[in-house]
Amino acid sequence: MARAVGTARGPRRWMRLFALPSFALLAVTLLAFAQPAPARVFEAKVLRVRDGDSLLVEEVATRRVHEVRLSGIDAPELGQPWGIQARTALRRMVDGRTIRVAVTDRDRHGRLVARVWQGRTDVNAAMTFGGHAWAFGRSGRDPVLRAGHDAARAAGRGLWSLPPEKRIPPAAWRERNPRP
Repeated sequence: MARAVGTARGPRRWMRLFALPSFALLAVTLLAFAQPAPARVFEAKVLRVRDGDSLLVEEVATRRVHEVRLSGIDAPELGQPWGIQARTALRRMVDGRTIRVAVTDRDRHGRLVARVWQGRTDVNAAMTFGGHAWAFGRSGRDPVLRAGHDAARAAGRGLWSLPPEKRIPPAAWRERNPRP
């Protein structure tokens, strides 16, 4: 028995053919811009600021010590231009203080990767807004980090006040200056 074009089954078949790829495309797009949910949030006391994007902290509840890498930013290394200033800026915000750590991942060095707040201040965003770090990677699409990065660059703040030849992203600098 032949089906007539335009019956209830005919258009539904076409809707299914187009709806599935459209839904998949929408899902992939949303996942690309979504921030990972924090795996764990805890309070910690900052024991030491290592450089412009990493800390040594003691978790308040358990007294466990963790190395924390600030997510979504990359600050200059200590040996490169603006490295000392980036570490100093982070020290002024958090050194010796209690912070809130929202862990999103663990890096290849075993450090916790996290968004950090000191009071109401989003430390990761403050570092980009002050011109002390680049917004980078997947989190470089984070609108808050990106806005800080772009505002500092437009205003010539922090590392953006350096001559262009000295504004080397840390990954490129590490590649040119490998550790012995």
